[in-house]
Amino acid sequence: MGAREELIAIPDEQLRTGRIGQAALVFMDFKDAPRRWWTGFGDLPHAGHVWQGLGDLISISGIDTDYQVSARQVSFQLAATLEMLALALAAKSRVKGREVLIYEQLFLVESEDADIQFGQPLGPMFSLFTGEMLTMPWTAEGATKRGLTLNCEGLFYRRNQPPRGRWTDADQKARYPNDRGFDRLPLYANGYETRWRG
Repeated sequence: MGAREELIAIPDEQLRTGRIGQAALVFMDFKDAPRRWWTGFGDLPHAGHVWQGLGDLISISGIDTDYQVSARQVSFQLAATLEMLALALAAKSRVKGREVLIYEQLFLVESEDADIQFGQPLGPMFSLFTGEMLTMPWTAEGATKRGLTLNCEGLFYRRNQPPRGRWTDADQKARYPNDRGFDRLPLYANGYETRWRG
């Protein structure tokens, strides 16, 4: 069932009450420590998981919600807790290339019906963004002020580039697993010189 059909399946009398709210639900698949957040308060048991209310997630940048394919990046501002800073320091192995999903969920904000609880989710979650996590830069000013950002790109961000189009050891090994032609490329990128013997 598509998003349109799932929205139509919600009873019309609930949609027209003017008591509908919405929230973003975010899944970040950090290696060894996947996290689920939502933009409300407290824990939200929903769709077989418990979503932490805000928690270490502070804000999400704007997301294109039109029905066109978007190549824009999305970034998250995170609380600079010890756990999040540890992820930032190990970003290459625990963050980069891992999945990130953003959903939208409709909620019944209030109701006079005794059978419907305050804040009950209406219908399933709708996917807003699917992509992968990239870099996790952090800043520090003095002993008390820290900032942490997580940059992500959608599935179509590099859609105009050929697959395996970079001159890196990882791309070369993906094309030819036993090829060692790019093993030493990082050395040369920083001005390393090799003296050839005749």
